[in-house]
Amino acid sequence: MSEKLTLKKLFNIVLNGMAIGIVSGLIANAVLSAVFKYAGKLFLSDFFATASKAVYLLQFAVPVLIGSLIAISMKFTPLENTVLGAALLAGSGSIVYNAQLKAYTTTPVGDLFNVLLVALIATYIIKSVSGKFGSLAIIFLPIVGGGLPALIGLYTLPYMQKLTKFLADIVLSFTTLQPLVMCMLIAMSFSFFIVTPVSTVAMGIILFSNTNYLGAGASAIGVLSAAAVLMIGSIKVKNPSGVSLAIILGAIKLMMPNVARTPLLLVPILATAATTGLSVWAFNILGDQTSAGFGIIGLIGPLKAIEKGASVLVVFLVYIVIPFVSAFIYDKICTDVLKLYKKDAYSGAKYDN
Repeated sequence: MSEKLTLKKLFNIVLNGMAIGIVSGLIANAVLSAVFKYAGKLFLSDFFATASKAVYLLQFAVPVLIGSLIAISMKFTPLENTVLGAALLAGSGSIVYNAQLKAYTTTPVGDLFNVLLVALIATYIIKSVSGKFGSLAIIFLPIVGGGLPALIGLYTLPYMQKLTKFLADIVLSFTTLQPLVMCMLIAMSFSFFIVTPVSTVAMGIILFSNTNYLGAGASAIGVLSAAAVLMIGSIKVKNPSGVSLAIILGAIKLMMPNVARTPLLLVPILATAATTGLSVWAFNILGDQTSAGFGIIGLIGPLKAIEKGASVLVVFLVYIVIPFVSAFIYDKICTDVLKLYKKDAYSGAKYDN
């Protein structure tokens, strides 16, 4: 690759675009879905049902949003911007052909591993051919920069889905272990997944469609553990207040580039998850596939735990006190005692670029 666009720079641009695109497409539904659900039971049921559909449908735009954000960072032309978004939508796996229905069906987001791969390929191709088609760009760019990466994405999609299933099978093996160990390992796994392209919500649905309520509770707490560490770190380096608030409200993947640049941030994240996983076992915090992978987002995890029999006091202890106290202590140890990383490892997260 040329000096102007190294592989490292391309990867960072794509990862940043994914982080912001995922958050901007998912945050509204994550924050409001549970609120609308419970409000609709009290009054204006039709309105809140429609409002729930509105924020849910935003999720289907994630591949296009990612493409647009990458294009902005790459300083692409409007045509190049739209072609990149189209390539990601077509190649992400969010639109698939259902042979039984003989029709195309859609799912939010698609496979994020495939989105990452197609984004890298499409961005590189578009950058490479930029300005070379002249007045014929309107014809050839959608074919070369859109159709070709999308085609590659459709071929790689089954393999990326196998990768997701492989990770799910690893976590599924934890459910056969002693409950204490299971809770700790599942919490640690989900705290790791949330700062990678893995969809914790999709993973939760795959894993906890059965009656493993304790495992589902641990997965939600694992997501919260990562959020607690990253929020505390974000506050320490004085990131914009909106960033720190967004992290705890559901925008954890906004910090995905930070973790990629400084993998040692996983140390306090995993340590916090292990501790909170222990608390899930100790206080019997339960969940199900509808709450697994959400953490505290939209209060889905805490509300489900209360619904499953936990007291409000216990939920407050497990979802607020233990995660944030643990996160503060482990981050302090890692930065001041072990000196694994500098506190500015948390800096740079933003959503206005």
